[in-house]
Amino acid sequence: MRTEVPAIPPVIDVDAELNHWRQQHAGGALGNGSFGHYIPWIKFACDSLITQPRATDAQREDTFQTHYALQIMPRLTEAQARDFVERCWDHLYRTSPVPQQHAPRLQRLRAV
Repeated sequence: MRTEVPAIPPVIDVDAELNHWRQQHAGGALGNGSFGHYIPWIKFACDSLITQPRATDAQREDTFQTHYALQIMPRLTEAQARDFVERCWDHLYRTSPVPQQHAPRLQRLRAV
């Protein structure tokens, strides 16, 4: 479990991230559901880095839990949303000068 405060990408282009995942969905990489099911999680992944750039993984976990709990009729399970948020973070880091190993990780369900 990482406790240091990770570096974040210097630029987080939410529109570019939405376009990337829209293309992934169109290519079948996100399954058969509506692309709209993923939009809140793309925005969450980006916003959590923008609004809390120095948050620890534990703090990001708490924020994720709160955000998930506030969803009205979530279209993704908690595990699916968690996995997808981490995929978004991985993509953001892969397309930035910050090493990908600095990408945040959500902690809950890791021991399962």
